Amino acid sequence: MALVIYSRYAQPLAENIIDIHRVDEMKSSKYFVAMALVLMIFLSGCVQKEESKGIATAEGTAKIGVIQSLTVDLGAYGGPMCDAMKIAAKEINANGGLLGKQVQLLIEDDQTNNVAAVDAVNKLVKVDRVPAIVGATGSGPSMSIIDIATKSGVLQISSSNTGIEFTNYNDSDLYFRTCPSDALQGAAMAELAKKMGYKTASTIVINNPYGVGFEDVFVKAFEADGSRVLDKVRYDPSQTVFDSEVQKVVSSKPDFVMMVSYPETGSLILKTAYEKGALKGISWLLSEGLMAENLANLVGKDSSGKYIVAGFQGLTPDPSAGGSAYEAFSKKYVEENGKQPGIYCSNSYDALALVALAIEQAKNATGRAIADNIRSVANPPGVEVSDLAEALKLVREGKDINYQGASGEITFDKNGDVSGSYSVWTVADNGSIVFGEKIAV
Repeated sequence: MALVIYSRYAQPLAENIIDIHRVDEMKSSKYFVAMALVLMIFLSGCVQKEESKGIATAEGTAKIGVIQSLTVDLGAYGGPMCDAMKIAAKEINANGGLLGKQVQLLIEDDQTNNVAAVDAVNKLVKVDRVPAIVGATGSGPSMSIIDIATKSGVLQISSSNTGIEFTNYNDSDLYFRTCPSDALQGAAMAELAKKMGYKTASTIVINNPYGVGFEDVFVKAFEADGSRVLDKVRYDPSQTVFDSEVQKVVSSKPDFVMMVSYPETGSLILKTAYEKGALKGISWLLSEGLMAENLANLVGKDSSGKYIVAGFQGLTPDPSAGGSAYEAFSKKYVEENGKQPGIYCSNSYDALALVALAIEQAKNATGRAIADNIRSVANPPGVEVSDLAEALKLVREGKDINYQGASGEITFDKNGDVSGSYSVWTVADNGSIVFGEKIAV
């Protein structure tokens, strides 16, 4: 009979028992069973004492999990988003921490990969036993971990998952996001295309929840008044060669190509399109997943020394939607990091801020307690407050608050979704990203 004891205290003691058994062959099986039962009773008390501390406050710190893409396709976004969360954590710790404990961010790199994301969530949920996870960066990795997190009673909040599948997902009300769904962005992209006078389109999108959901919404919205989508191409994110995909997406000579992608693979597609002459006479509109400061450098320059993608346009959640709250956040971000915040940085700051405020209001650091309180600190009614220190103070005084995010108005609906507004972004001649007109949906 094999005895398995589940505790970090149990392993060395159990191994000693097994070693003794191998040497002496345990003269009495009754003695072995009795000793094992005593050991289990002793250990169960240890486990109960450890669990009574609360899963988020072991060893004197309030642990919050973070899963972001620090490398590979989304690496340009995950690092800056983590930097934004660190600013929120620093402010929380300077103002009493959480439940009297200092916040500790446990940051894991999902490598823009579903397998790595699953490894990361298993560590955070089963080993570190965090009550909440901010992430992942991409919708694909997030969809791969949502069941592990939420079925373990852990709250998952993302600052950058825009995939439409999350809205009605069976997550026991433990999944939230501080960025708007592609149900809005896909429609906004169609509106932008119509404003530009385009009547025909082809699409090339990454074959994951982000790309497929965005494409579905865009096609329906674009074709609603008689415009047509001629071809649809979905590519494998592990690909490195895109000759056939580029050939197909431009073969029907659409007015423009709508592209949903990430910087590394997206830049390869655009470079291939340039080499194949597929950028001539056909406009390209890009999703916010491509709005990286290094996009122009990744795609490269033409024979005259000009950036290939100079003048290309795309759509993004409006970074100015937070108004003065965003300006205050941006100032802090520049002071800490020496550069301007990138896309979804303000959403990331807000995500951690809301988790903290919900914990303080609940006076309990569990996933369910956070979920049960996060709407009441984010949604009206309540005192409108954008400063995190002031918000923590008001919550501790027992006052109702309506947190006004650095990323804009945050009001969670029944699905944990928020609304949003959009603006056009353009690659300037020097390769930088500049923002333009607003697009209403």
